[in-house]
Amino acid sequence: MEELKTNIRGIAVDVLSEEWQDEDVLNKTPIVLEKITKRKGGFTLHMRAPYENIEWYFSKGLTIFNIKEGSKGKFLRIEHEDGQYWVDLPPDSSVIEFLKEFMEE
Repeated sequence: MEELKTNIRGIAVDVLSEEWQDEDVLNKTPIVLEKITKRKGGFTLHMRAPYENIEWYFSKGLTIFNIKEGSKGKFLRIEHEDGQYWVDLPPDSSVIEFLKEFMEE
């Protein structure tokens, strides 16, 4: 298993909603991305949040990568295809290079 150790601050967002609710509730958590591990067909983001450690799994072909422009400049969004959770990070070249195979379709 390949691994990339990092220390990048970002925001993890997951959508907390039920079908009966009119609006989605976004749970935004500041995180530190500590490492990324690759596995067959996907990768895992290992993050430290203020009150817990989080591991989010992403699969090749089911992950959307975008460079977006925000109020503080450009950021990389790694989003699960269904839009239920994503991570916003600075566009770090080592992360982009490590995940390149998952970005190419």
